Amino acid sequence: MAEIIIWLELFISKIPLPILEVWGRFSFLLGSMIAIFAFTGFTFRNGKQFRISREVWTWNLKSFYFFLITFVSIFVTGYLGSSIVLIPGAQTLESLKDLSVFLCLNFFGYPALLAVPFAYGLSDLIEGVPPEFLWDWLPGYFINPSLFWISYQMIGKSPNFRNVRIWVYYLIFVFLFLLLEPFLWGFLCSKQFGPEISYHTISSALIFTTGITWILAPLVTFLLFPIAKRFGYFWAKIPFQVKEVSITEPRLIWLSSSENLNPTDSLANDRTGISLQLFIVAPFVCLVLVLVGITSYVTLKNAELSAYQMVEILHKQWSKNIRLQLAELETNKGEITSQKEALSQILETSVVNPQGRIFLLDSQLSLISSLSNEPKSSRLLETLRVELKKQASDILYPETRLSFSVVTKKPLSRENWNANVSRYAVSKTKETIYLVTLFPYSFYLSGVYTGNSESAMVFAWAILLSLILAVMLAELVTRPILRFSSASKSLAKGDWDFPVGESMIAELRGLSDAFRFMSRELKSSFERVSASQRMVMETNTNLEKIVNDRTLALMESNRNLLDTIETKERILLDLHNTQNQLLLSEKLAALGQFAAGITHELNTPLGAISSSVRAMSEILKKDVANLPLFLETLDHDQLNDFQTLLMLSVNFGDRSSGLMSRAEKKERLALLQSKNIEYPDEILDHLTSIGVTVWDSQIYEIIQKPGAHLILSNVVTLGSLYRLVYVVQSATEKASHVVNALKHYLYTDQSVGDSNTQHVNIPSELDSILTLYQAKIKKDVEIIKNYFTSDSCLADRDKLNQVWINLINNALQAMDYKGKIKISVTSESDFILTSIKDNGKGIDPEIQDKIFLPFFTTKKHGEGIGLGLDICKQIVEKMNGKIDFISDPSGTEFRVYIPRV
Repeated sequence: MAEIIIWLELFISKIPLPILEVWGRFSFLLGSMIAIFAFTGFTFRNGKQFRISREVWTWNLKSFYFFLITFVSIFVTGYLGSSIVLIPGAQTLESLKDLSVFLCLNFFGYPALLAVPFAYGLSDLIEGVPPEFLWDWLPGYFINPSLFWISYQMIGKSPNFRNVRIWVYYLIFVFLFLLLEPFLWGFLCSKQFGPEISYHTISSALIFTTGITWILAPLVTFLLFPIAKRFGYFWAKIPFQVKEVSITEPRLIWLSSSENLNPTDSLANDRTGISLQLFIVAPFVCLVLVLVGITSYVTLKNAELSAYQMVEILHKQWSKNIRLQLAELETNKGEITSQKEALSQILETSVVNPQGRIFLLDSQLSLISSLSNEPKSSRLLETLRVELKKQASDILYPETRLSFSVVTKKPLSRENWNANVSRYAVSKTKETIYLVTLFPYSFYLSGVYTGNSESAMVFAWAILLSLILAVMLAELVTRPILRFSSASKSLAKGDWDFPVGESMIAELRGLSDAFRFMSRELKSSFERVSASQRMVMETNTNLEKIVNDRTLALMESNRNLLDTIETKERILLDLHNTQNQLLLSEKLAALGQFAAGITHELNTPLGAISSSVRAMSEILKKDVANLPLFLETLDHDQLNDFQTLLMLSVNFGDRSSGLMSRAEKKERLALLQSKNIEYPDEILDHLTSIGVTVWDSQIYEIIQKPGAHLILSNVVTLGSLYRLVYVVQSATEKASHVVNALKHYLYTDQSVGDSNTQHVNIPSELDSILTLYQAKIKKDVEIIKNYFTSDSCLADRDKLNQVWINLINNALQAMDYKGKIKISVTSESDFILTSIKDNGKGIDPEIQDKIFLPFFTTKKHGEGIGLGLDICKQIVEKMNGKIDFISDPSGTEFRVYIPRV
């Protein structure tokens, strides 16, 4: 076996240490994630499909037994494994407790997982591991069982190694475990032993010992699995003990049972929560754990503090004794460092304990003398020099205390030392000698370590006895209650004489008497009820005759009622036809309003186009024909002036002629006359016509030349043509906008087939309708549009537009076509809310509940027949929407809710 360990160390040492450190950190992070998944109760199973679900356990006394058995088995196997030596001085079969973890997790499930971290820590404490190591290794105590949890997920429902599939899953688990767990502990131990020793020695040793465990695991599982099933201690075969529930919806995926029960048929018998037995046991056990733990901690801490105080006194006395002898040697010999034999004799005679060490070092920390049994060059001396160099400033004081660790690889050990450094100055040679006395922690803490181990053993026995006592107490209290439960079920089935039994607890004995009294009273009541039932049956016979007579009378009344219903259906049909005719009349009235508005909107741009075209024709006939002759008369400078003024006129663009006040015009005219410019009136009018109101030096230079008024006259002619063309373009765009809006309003989607329901964008429809109403709203009406959504609704587009037309028309009439209309579209839950609010005088409170009634109107004769809002309400409600309003003296707001797509 030693050869195998050596081979493993050699193989792992070939791997570069940085790669091992990275892999160890990765194993720690991955293991932490798996631990969170495992301890929070999530599960994934290898079945026909991969799925993540949640385990829900029934926490009863059996779950507590699982926890107890796991705790004891790990405790016992850890103790036994540490006493089985595989390689003397190097390796024991400590991982035998890993085999217990594997078996308990697969046999007992989640309660075993909860017991493992506490059992691991207690087992290591009994084996002599220092308490400070346990704190550093605490994450490993939770991550390590989580790696075993992978096997629980793979083979936990049926760990039967007769099945080839189970072997495949087992080998996959072993591969993952050996790939992660040894290097995880290498990462955790690197703080105490250093990376090289942790990854090369500890990891290889763990691979060796756990390898033995995985060789034994299938054989032991094959032998113990039938026994666990036979005694009902296999978690997957206990009825209603565990159920797997989907994490996305409250759906049962799997239910444990000794028989293959259908989970949907057995939900009525499924009991979840904490049983009374566990409710009694858990606080008792927790109290014992807390009390024993606090007692052990306080006792051990006090013992450790006393040991530290003792060794400090011993250090001082030992150092003082040696310094006195060194002073005497200096007095006799004159100097110290050359007296090797004398120094050795002083150190040998001053030893207070064989485990102590003494070093005399010079100012360069070189060895002057030491005990004869200490080699001249040792790991202890080298480590001491390193620590003294780290504390170079502290050792200048007369006395300094320090602690450090010495780690050895063969055999693997970590010895902590407590040192006291005294500075001794030689008066004649002015030399400084450092006197270092050392004691290993084992010298003064061996009793504490033994106390740790023995306290842990007492702790384990206390836990075990408290668990047994708690179980007995729970059985004593709960067994009579369970008998009451069975008696209640029998009582419900009619068994009045089911024995309840007696209990030594006074309260439960009183409950037994009360239960028997209740049983006797229920039996008497049942007999009275039976007699009453016989009387009721006799009464029912007499009632049947009366019921038959009444049935014949009801049949006659039903025939009369059917005739009445047929008459009302004919009346309702006539009313429906009349309503459709009125609806058509209302639509025709709205269409007439549209026609009037469209006519006005189209006449205005068409009139502007017609007048502009006539003006352009006159200019082309009269003025443009003479333009070429005029241009031929211009010289080069005049042609440049013509082009400059023409560009100013073209850039003036679509604006009207420049406006100038009378005083400003008079001032400009006087300025032209003062500069002796020809035809000042014409030049002023022409410049104003082409939009030149700010005159710079270039303008003055042009108008002072002879013939400037003729150039300006022709420029005005061409500029007028440009502005008339712009007017035609603007009017054409306006007419096109009206036509497009009308086309959008009248368009019907041909892809919807027989159904008129389609996707409708309400803001687009509202914009089209507002365009058609432009003739009524463009002067004194301000439209404020707030579209906060682009979602579509599912509606009949034509009928929905009829609603918007009626509401906008009502708003305009309520304001007398003067005021402000605010239109907003927002999304609310499953609806699109359209709000149309005016600032009219509002609706009187006494008539607000009547405005949706047919033929009710407040308009003048000839403006409406009172069906607009009734039609709007019917249209909206047929689209599964709703309409309401809010009104006060400041205005009225109608709100329409249409279902969103």
